[in-house]
Amino acid sequence: MTITSSNIQLCYQCGKCTAICPVRRVIKTSPRNTIYINNVYRTSSDDIWNCLTCGLCYDGCPQGVDYPEFIKEVRDSNENGDIAHKGVFTLISDLMVDLDESKTSLEEVGNNDSKIGYYPGCLDFHDMFFELDVDFKSIADSSVKLLKSIDQDPKLIQMKCCGHDQLWQGDKGTFDKLKEQNTRIIKESGIEKLVTSCAECYRTLSQDYDLPIEVVHISQVLKDADLGIDSGIKVTYHDACRLGRHMGEYDAPRDALANAGSEVVEMKHNRNDAWCCGVSSLMNCDDKSKALRKARLDEARDVDAQVLITTCPKCLAHLNCMKDEQESVEKYDYEIKDLTVFLAEQMGGK
Repeated sequence: MTITSSNIQLCYQCGKCTAICPVRRVIKTSPRNTIYINNVYRTSSDDIWNCLTCGLCYDGCPQGVDYPEFIKEVRDSNENGDIAHKGVFTLISDLMVDLDESKTSLEEVGNNDSKIGYYPGCLDFHDMFFELDVDFKSIADSSVKLLKSIDQDPKLIQMKCCGHDQLWQGDKGTFDKLKEQNTRIIKESGIEKLVTSCAECYRTLSQDYDLPIEVVHISQVLKDADLGIDSGIKVTYHDACRLGRHMGEYDAPRDALANAGSEVVEMKHNRNDAWCCGVSSLMNCDDKSKALRKARLDEARDVDAQVLITTCPKCLAHLNCMKDEQESVEKYDYEIKDLTVFLAEQMGGK
């Protein structure tokens, strides 16, 4: 098999990717060796299912080898590895392909005449299947509240799953069907700008769809907004892989927090050097990925933050899950919240 779009032929086996790989900290894995096997023997390694596709290796590669893109391509020609959470979220997305429309409990809200659309992603399904003390639907409620407060009353876009996980799990066939159906929905909606609160949805709709409209992450809308907030709360921000390294957006969430009066402190690994939550397209959720999450929680504790903020529902779910698991062993005296929920709570009844 020949792979060209990821530039793996440019790899000169320096090993930097393996040295900085977060997965390497918990299991024996080697992106360098996986590339070598493909380039020399034209075959794939089982190691392709261990990759988080977080992009840290690509960001640090002196040759510009896009290892996450290589992983995405080579997974498409191989049988799926183990899917986390018994594959329930993958199954839901597969079923959506055959359903006339997807449903959301936010059906009654939104301005149907607006040229601005808001896409909540799969938040309802997170509430349905994650047994956590996290209200995922509140992310959508908070997003709509915040957009309305700056006179950008959005229309709720009743799309299906964006297909992010299917694409990165290697099921490009299902992804292409979701892409086709969602593109039709967007075109028929008449909107000119689509806002999403999910880092993975933002990455997918921006990079993997061919949409005739502007796609933005809600942090980019709020970064200069005057929300009338002066929280004074000490927070730290966890860079989601898809919003950060994949899309290069590091400043908008921090600006939105700072403009709301929060004191933003940085963890040891931040921005393009940030550590992943260890989940990645729901491919990885086991004791190895938990070790990565614990390290991230420790970094937030070390800076004495009152709240750990993120912009990815998967990061929110799994960091909270790990925090709850650790309560019997050690105490993390801070909350973990989505950016929109945190800001909307500071607004109170405004």
